[in-house]
Amino acid sequence: MYNEVTFYLENSLTRVEQRKSLISLFLTEQPGTGRGDNASRYRYNVERYNEYTIYLRRPTSLNKGFDFVVYIENVFFINRRRYSNPSHNDIINALSYCKETYPDAYPTIMDIISNIYNCNDYDLNMIQDVYFIDGNNHTHPIQIILLAIKWLFIEQDCAYWNYSGRAMLFQGLQEHNLV
Repeated sequence: MYNEVTFYLENSLTRVEQRKSLISLFLTEQPGTGRGDNASRYRYNVERYNEYTIYLRRPTSLNKGFDFVVYIENVFFINRRRYSNPSHNDIINALSYCKETYPDAYPTIMDIISNIYNCNDYDLNMIQDVYFIDGNNHTHPIQIILLAIKWLFIEQDCAYWNYSGRAMLFQGLQEHNLV
């Protein structure tokens, strides 16, 4: 069973401040007393867009300290199985679909991703009626992918702070000409 917590980051925080704020929250978690049902588990609701919730789960299966997994509630991706935690490839596929399907809106999406990456303010209302298709062929607003990207950047900053952190995903997006 997961302890459920709602947590929102201020948009104006720097990369360092984002990481500190989130890790400080993780430090308030109650310790577990063992494995299985005796482990402490957390679900952090971190973003809300219309009927969608972006949430983080801890601990991860790899158990890498401050690591977490980013989920989009009620959105399902499919590889060999159905899941709601988008991989980098799922992000690339969603953005590629939008770039091809909505070429006039895509420069705004690129600007928003760059602003999220650089910890600058962004406005998701600048893009309307732009959708991606999930693994069940359901359409969803691209804004939820952008919010997931924000948290994937932060996840990489927590897990790979002493290396390139968020630059790993950003460079992958650049390699696919998506930013």
